[in-house]
Order: sequence, then C-alpha cells, then structure tokens
Amino acid sequence: MDYYMIGQRIRKFRKAHPFSQEELAEKVGISTTHMSHIETGNTKLSLAVLVKLALILDRIKLRIRICFQSM
Repeated sequence: MDYYMIGQRIRKFRKAHPFSQEELAEKVGISTTHMSHIETGNTKLSLAVLVKLALILDRIKLRIRICFQSM
C-alpha cells in the first residue's frame, strides 16, 4: 500500500474543501499530529481510520453534489 499517495489524495481533497487538518482529525477522532503524519505518508494508517476518512470525505462530496444539483 502506498501510504504517501493515499496521504496526498487525502490532503488534496481536504484543501479543496476548506478543512484544516485539525477539523478533519476531529471528525475522524484522531490527533492533528496523526492526521499530519497520514498526509505526509509518515505513518501507516489503520483500516478503521481509513474507513472513517473515506466515509467523511464521501459525505462531504455528496453534500457538494446535492448543493450543485439544486441550483
């Protein structure tokens, strides 16, 4: 698993939907330091954290889609 590439994708999505690392870390239930390490590929993230991130980011994407469809 390429943790660096996963982290870069998470960072790219987070920045595109103006969240700070602190905000996303809080939503996932991890420390800001751990979030930073995930984004830089300096740690292996657990499956549980990966699933939480995916669910949160997917919900955000869905909300954005709904907003644009109603325009």
